[in-house]
Amino acid sequence: MDTYRILIVDDEENLRSGMMTILEDEGFEVEEAANGREGLEKLEKGIFDLIITDYKMNEMDGLNFLKQAKKDFPSMKVIMVTGFGTIEHAVEAMKLGAINYLQKPVKPKKLVDLVKNVLQIDEQPVDNDSRKKRLSKYYHFNNLVGQSKAMQQVYRRIKEVVPTDIPVLIIGESGTGKEMVAQAIHAMSTRKNNPFVAVNTGAIPKELVASELFGHLKGAFTGAIADKKGKFEEANTGTLFLDEIGTMSLEVQISLLRVLETQIIERVGSNKSIAVDVRIIAATNDNLEKMIEDNQFREDLYYRLNVFTIELPALRERVADIPYLVNYYRESFNIELNKSVSGITPRAMEALKSYQWPGNVRELRNIVLRAVLSAADTVDIKHLPPMIMKPGLGQGGVTFKPGIPLSEVEKTMIIQTLKAVKGNKLRAASILGISRRSLYNKLEEYEISETEM
Repeated sequence: MDTYRILIVDDEENLRSGMMTILEDEGFEVEEAANGREGLEKLEKGIFDLIITDYKMNEMDGLNFLKQAKKDFPSMKVIMVTGFGTIEHAVEAMKLGAINYLQKPVKPKKLVDLVKNVLQIDEQPVDNDSRKKRLSKYYHFNNLVGQSKAMQQVYRRIKEVVPTDIPVLIIGESGTGKEMVAQAIHAMSTRKNNPFVAVNTGAIPKELVASELFGHLKGAFTGAIADKKGKFEEANTGTLFLDEIGTMSLEVQISLLRVLETQIIERVGSNKSIAVDVRIIAATNDNLEKMIEDNQFREDLYYRLNVFTIELPALRERVADIPYLVNYYRESFNIELNKSVSGITPRAMEALKSYQWPGNVRELRNIVLRAVLSAADTVDIKHLPPMIMKPGLGQGGVTFKPGIPLSEVEKTMIIQTLKAVKGNKLRAASILGISRRSLYNKLEEYEISETEM
């Protein structure tokens, strides 16, 4: 079982101590607080997977503690402990965000069973369905992984904007998970049952961006062999996520601004107006304000998009989340690759936590993929690339030798992935986090033959 951290908040020392002993005997890491204020201080200093708090306490009661904890840490799971027969207290706590409740006197088996149920601990996963269910235990807020203070701020911002329909601008370094945040906003909004359409404008040839966004008529330009809907029409009544917004040409920016103002598009080659109802979420790792100064981005479009901003932290700013992310991806790749890599050694985890992660979560994902491909049972130092190592941790038996070209590392990982999925290119592309077209381009670039798969 993975190690889970639990905070027990109770002003009765005997009850607090008893619950700690029971849970520690089950392998949980437990900390205690004698009242609500002390509990909030503990939350400020550390990361916990679960809080168990008494309802009735002297200095700050459980209800006020719950209100403040859920305000500051919206993804936190809380179990409320109430006196016998006070079911109305439990109902009140559930309305404020408690996930479940326990009645006094607390019975050991009931406590352990409830904690495991809340944390979604399944100690005997036997098939992929069970393993997929286990993945959800790593989600701390919708489909997002992370309990750090930096991520709690992101969760708070998401909660603020979800009930609205206003445009959102997500800012963050490459690889920080901007599309995941956009998906979370959509999934929690009133548009959740309607389309979510993502487009990376930086990956489209500049002359085709307008066609991709607004559609085109047959014959509108060379290669337009049929009428085509654009992303705005595909996303109608739903959400359109525009990634790398800073790569758009000024001409396309003008068209986009017009659509944002009127909710009307025209396909390339047509003068017919088409009404659309689309919520826009844009993202960038560029400094748009600097681009405005350099006349590379329109100021009026910037203010249209930047109604509500969410800034994503770099992975080096949320080191406490690395174990969650590592184990989430380990479990995910176990399912994808039909492997049973059971864990990661402490020294390998320490190396991962000490690395600076210039490529952020995307880089972490790729390194965990490589490790799972290489490991038989447990991920260790030898399964990590040389640049992860810190002096003194050792590099014996590393999969890739220092100085090897990045292209060779990528080629090896592609071949290993294809072998693991028996040559299924669609599955391999999904696991590698690239499109099938990009995978075919890589196969051609690296001259990877069918026999190598």
